Parts: sequence; structure tokens; C-alpha cells
Amino acid sequence: MAIELNKQLMAFVDVVRYESFAEAAKHRDMLPSLLSRNIKSLEEKLGVVLLKRTTRALSLTEAGEQIYQQALVLKDLEQKMNSFAQNYSTTASGLVRLTCASHLSHDYVLPTIKAIQSEYPEVHFEVDFDDRRVDIVKEDFDMAVRIWEPQDSSLIGQKLRSSKLVLVASPEFINHYGMPENISQLSTLPAACYARLGVIRDKIRYYDAEDKIRVVNMNPAYKSSSPESLVQSSKAGMYYTMVADHNLSRELASGELIQLFSEVRFPAEGSIYAVYPNRDLSFGARLFVDKLKARFDSLNP
Repeated sequence: MAIELNKQLMAFVDVVRYESFAEAAKHRDMLPSLLSRNIKSLEEKLGVVLLKRTTRALSLTEAGEQIYQQALVLKDLEQKMNSFAQNYSTTASGLVRLTCASHLSHDYVLPTIKAIQSEYPEVHFEVDFDDRRVDIVKEDFDMAVRIWEPQDSSLIGQKLRSSKLVLVASPEFINHYGMPENISQLSTLPAACYARLGVIRDKIRYYDAEDKIRVVNMNPAYKSSSPESLVQSSKAGMYYTMVADHNLSRELASGELIQLFSEVRFPAEGSIYAVYPNRDLSFGARLFVDKLKARFDSLNP
């Protein structure tokens, strides 16, 4: 009885968070009709109406608001107990739910997961590679990994590494067009530019000798929302590009790409953080953060 009540309360929390039976059911991998029956059963057990349902929206009743707040306390306590149990367990296990910027997958996130699971095979991962801003509390993720800056937020951020913009081109590109002598020359050369949802990064902003911002327009012959695609197209000798340096963990060291104007300073790109809602991380989540940080350090000394 108590276990069933707890499950129904957690389902109720999800319905409120997602403001939709359909979205909450999708998150819980169940039919909306079954979720609706669970909430109805919960209301019957408690003897109160929790939700006001209309064709357009859901809203909490006064009793529903009070019970929702207590259910949140119960959910937080449940997560803390699971975290403590995993930390003291001799066999690490459990699910870690992550959302990560897609361009971090190949060189950083997937190798980190492989390293963890080779040692702790019962630690499982569910990863959403998505470049949108995700509400990790509402969508019930353990953490997000992306470029982020601390702000007035209830979230906790652990910095993994700083990130800066660099201009790069392949030896083939330089042999064909010649090594540019100043940044302004880049405006006439074909460029691979980052573009997503109608926003394009097609301007090079940099500091001159007097520490003033200067701007050079790029000539976007190729646009992509994938930094990895920008790097690969530049390696093919087709374009030069401007990307964050963490996307070039091997290419600069191997000589596949050459940094242009390495002496020039660009405005800060931001830093990569692991962001999570509270400090009570599970063993698997904490291990992921530590090993991901070590991965960044090893590839970007």
C-alpha cells in the first residue's frame, strides 16, 4: 500500500512539473490513460481532488498544492537515500540521466562513459545529446554538460574547462590560398560558419593592439549547427573555420589543422560546466563528473 502510494505521488509530481498528462506519460514511458487512472486512484485514496482539468490546461487545487509540496520533499528524500546507499555500496549501480551538448559526444562524453562502465558495468547511462537549453529539474535529469556561466540560479555548476575561440585551416587550404597576413584577408576566403535556428556566427570579433574590439565579416560558403562538421569540412581543405578550442583536441596536435593568428585575442567563449540541481549526486553521477574533468584535462593540457 505504502509503496503504491509513493509511486502514485511521484507520478503526480511529474504531471505537475510537465503540466501535461501526455508529456509526463512520455517521460515515464507509460500510456497517458494509465497515468490518468493512477492520479484518479491517488485522489480516491487521499479523499481530495488534486487537479482541476480543463481542455486547455491543468491547475492545482488548494489541497493539490499542499500535497504537491510534500511530495517534492518525499521525492528529494528518496533521491538522497538512493545517493547515500550508492555511495556506501560496494557494488556501484544505478541510472545516470544526462543532457549534453551534441558536439561533446565523440571526444568527451562517450569515452568517459566507456571508461566508467568497463569498471562499473552496473552503472547505466541515459544521454540526451541536444543543444537546446534544458530545464534539468523539470525534465528530471541528473545533470547537464554544456557551455554555461554561473548566474543567479538555484543550479550548481562545476567548471570542467575554459573555452576560447580559435581560427583554423588545413595545410591544403593554406597551400591553395596562401597564409593570410592579417585577419581582414579572411573576409574574401571561403569559411565554414556555425549556424543554428536562424542565428549565424559569421563575424570575427577580436582585440586589436589598443585592446579595442574589431570586426571582420566572414564569407560563409558552408554553414552547420555541428562544430564537428565545421572541423571535418576544414580538415578536408575546403574552408577555414572558427570554433571553440575544445573541438580541436587532436587536430592541432596532429597538424591536420593549423591555428591562424594565434597571437590575437578573441572575446571569451565561455566555460564548460557540469550543472546539477543539488550536491547530493549519486556515485555514478559523481564518478562521471570526475572522469569527464580528467578527460578534458588529458586532451587539453
